[in-house]
This record gives sequence, structure tokens and C-alpha cells, in this order.
Amino acid sequence: MAGTKERILDGSLELFNSKGVTAVTTNHIADHLGMSPGNLYYHFRSKEHIIRALFERIDADARGIMSPPPEPITPRWWAEVFLNGLDTVWRYRFFFAGIVELAGRDETLASRLRGLSAWIVDWTTAAIDTLVEQGSMAALARDDRRRLAENVFIIIWNWTSFTAAFRGDVRLEELDAREGVLHSMLLLTPHFEPGFAAAVRAAIDQATVGRPGPVPGSPR
Repeated sequence: MAGTKERILDGSLELFNSKGVTAVTTNHIADHLGMSPGNLYYHFRSKEHIIRALFERIDADARGIMSPPPEPITPRWWAEVFLNGLDTVWRYRFFFAGIVELAGRDETLASRLRGLSAWIVDWTTAAIDTLVEQGSMAALARDDRRRLAENVFIIIWNWTSFTAAFRGDVRLEELDAREGVLHSMLLLTPHFEPGFAAAVRAAIDQATVGRPGPVPGSPR
């Protein structure tokens, strides 16, 4: 039974990413998976329940990526947190491209989203505290540390919707997601100790070498 649920989620994710949530119905998902609509409804009562379950994957990925930091925080570890975070944004790009609409029509999803968002900002603020304490980041007022964490969060979570809205076509490239890491780092770089900043940038550049070009199928 668990295998069937995961298969439904995987198939739904594929369709949502390629066609957009609005264009995909539960019948489309069932047909895509070669199962009856009744079998799908046995596991998920509606498309909204499927989206909630996919969000739980996002939540689990985020909390797994943002594990307790090492002591001291290394440039490579810091870069990998952001790179892995953008991988999740890319993997679930339909959600991040339509995050306002999806949360706006499902209060249960919106509540869970607010909970995860607050947790991520708290985690990032605490990580900035650690970077300041270890000398890798300039001293900042406590309120400004949280504002900086919120600004980074805004870029990461809205990067997919931004690129989808302002590109000349509706395809997204995986490199677009990686570019979001560099944009978020530009907020932090002026506050980093120069050697730490250079090492973070080098780790990001090394990870993005040889990334694939356009990948068809982004949310509409």
C-alpha cells in the first residue's frame, strides 16, 4: 500500500512539474499511472491531498538538509546547504512556482507552510549567530541577523516563480536554480570574512560546473 502511495506521488510530481497543477486532474494522474480513478481515490481523496503529501516531502527534505551545523561551520558545508536546498526547490518546482496560489486556496497547506517557513528562518538566524561567533561573519545587531535570514529565505523560496515569470519561455533550466544560490549568497558575502566568502564561492562554482542545460517542463 505504501508503495502505491509513493507511486502516485511520484507520478503526480512529474505531471505537476511538466504541465502545471491547474492543467492536471486526478483522472490525468490515474491515467498516467495506468490505474483506475477509484484506486487513486482510495489513497488520496483529492488533488489537494496529493499536494499536501508532496509538501510533507518538501518539509522532510528541508529539515534533513538543515541539520545541526558542524563546529566550526565550514565554507563547503555552508555552500552545500544552499545547493541542496535549491535542489529541493528544483525537484518540486511546481510548488514553488505556484506557492501563493496553492497556499491561498488550502488553509491546511498554508498553516504547514507557515510552520516550515518560521523554522527555516529560525535555523538560518541561529546559523548566522554561529558564523558571527566563530569570526566568519561580521558582527550584526540581532534584529538585523533575522532580517538577513528572512531576505535569504525570500530569494530561495521565490526564485523559481521569479525565473518562470521573467524568462522568455516557460521552461526552467536546472542552472537557473543554481543561479539562485549565487543571488542569495550576494546578500551574505558583504558580511562574511573575506577568506570565508571566497571559499564559499569556490565551493558553489565547483558544484555548478558541468550542470545540464534546458530541461523541458516547468510549471505554468
